[in-house]
Amino acid sequence: KPDATLSWMDYFYFSLVNFTTLGRGDLAPDGHLRFITGMEAFHGFLLLTASGSFLLQVMSGKAPLSRQ
Repeated sequence: KPDATLSWMDYFYFSLVNFTTLGRGDLAPDGHLRFITGMEAFHGFLLLTASGSFLLQVMSGKAPLSRQ
C-alpha cells in the first residue's frame, strides 16, 4: 500500500528484518533509501558474524577475556 501511513513499529520491524539479513520483502524502500538499507543489512551481517565468532572463541577457551 504506497499511500499507507507507517507506524514506528513498522519502521522497527523493517530495520530488524534488514539488520538480520532476512530480507522478507514485505516492505521495500525507494530511491536512496535502498542503498542505506543495503548497508544496514551488510553491517548486520558483519556484526552478527563477528559476535558469533567471538563467542565461539571465548566458549572454546581460545580467546582470554582479560589480559594478565
